[in-house]
Amino acid sequence: MATIAISLLVLFAAIALLRVPIAYALILACLPFFLSNDRLSNELLVQRMYGGVDSFILLAVPFFVLAGAIMNAAKVTDRLLALAHALVGWVRGGLGMVNVATSMGFGGVSGSSTADVAGLGSILIPQMVRRGYSSGYAVGITAASAVIGTIIPPSIQMVVWGSLTNTSIGAMFLGGVIPGVLIGGGMMLVAYIEARRHNYPAEPRLPFRHVLKAFRDSVLALGMIVIVLGGIVGGFVTATEASVLAVLYALFLGLVVYRTISLRDLPRIFRESALLTALPLFALAAAAVFAYLLAFYRIPFLFEDVLAGVPGWAILWVVGLIFLVLGTFLDALPAMAIMIPVLAPAVTAAGVDPVQYGVVAVMMLAFGLITPPYGLCLLLASKIGRIPVVQAIGPMAPFGAVIVLTIVLAILVPGVVLWLPGLAG
Repeated sequence: MATIAISLLVLFAAIALLRVPIAYALILACLPFFLSNDRLSNELLVQRMYGGVDSFILLAVPFFVLAGAIMNAAKVTDRLLALAHALVGWVRGGLGMVNVATSMGFGGVSGSSTADVAGLGSILIPQMVRRGYSSGYAVGITAASAVIGTIIPPSIQMVVWGSLTNTSIGAMFLGGVIPGVLIGGGMMLVAYIEARRHNYPAEPRLPFRHVLKAFRDSVLALGMIVIVLGGIVGGFVTATEASVLAVLYALFLGLVVYRTISLRDLPRIFRESALLTALPLFALAAAAVFAYLLAFYRIPFLFEDVLAGVPGWAILWVVGLIFLVLGTFLDALPAMAIMIPVLAPAVTAAGVDPVQYGVVAVMMLAFGLITPPYGLCLLLASKIGRIPVVQAIGPMAPFGAVIVLTIVLAILVPGVVLWLPGLAG
């Protein structure tokens, strides 16, 4: 078993190092084993790929992506920016705080960190540079704050986690609220400290009537959070049904209320959303084959033996570190599909609460969005800011530390994750 496990992992790593996309690397690493074993076949490979995405809950993923794309095209980002600017923009270094606050609001609408970077970064990074902020700082805070979109509900990663583990998605959504708010508040504090250190400017303070106007203009956009989270937690709709409602609500705002998009824009939005959805779901299908091969050769028993010696209180730390390392090399969805069945026996035996386990794992994987070599949010933000990735790592580090400290707190104090789900349950 150990030889097969090492061969499979080395082959996958070698293919990935050749810059082959992760989904194809997973399939190519599995292919020799399917061709050389009489008990495996190409038909079985295709069946396992299909089975990896054959889930009603996973239908929520394309719909949440579509809802976020519609809200982005409908200029909802501008309204959330105006509200954040009115609330905290007047503080020294306020544009950094606006960046974080808007990420919290947009994350609650789109459920996607990459959509956050693409939507907000293209607006805020050039604006911050023009106002005297360094390019590295503007890129770093944009990339780091975008991670909040994966943690604050609705979260696409939490939908997939719930689908793969049969954990309540509503409970996971609630479990991500407090950690998400703590990360946002911590990043705003860091932004203020950094602004004092580097003498970044403060924006003019707006009259109270402007604050009221900004809130009035954005309250309907924030209603998306109420519809999705309230509907799921209240038991009125499933996660998939909530995602469809989110799309309908986004269309209503864009076409009827704000009138910032037209019917002619919809084919382009649908096409872009389909492309954004196809990439992670294809990777999830490929990861399902990889996970099946691990199970076929009984490789999870190797991990079970290794983790058997870990005391129960430490299992979440060990599992969290595994996901943290994986997140630096893999997208969250294939990492989940591969490791969830492998780690499940040890986590269950240790008696770890499934909601705490899920939220901590999602946060660990989300941290990989800003850590090289994968670091998709960091790569996107650097591309928008037109600077090398290395230039943004230093300014981003204090914001990344906030994420790490929040994860540590979520492990040490389970109530940080479990209090809201318990209150609602």
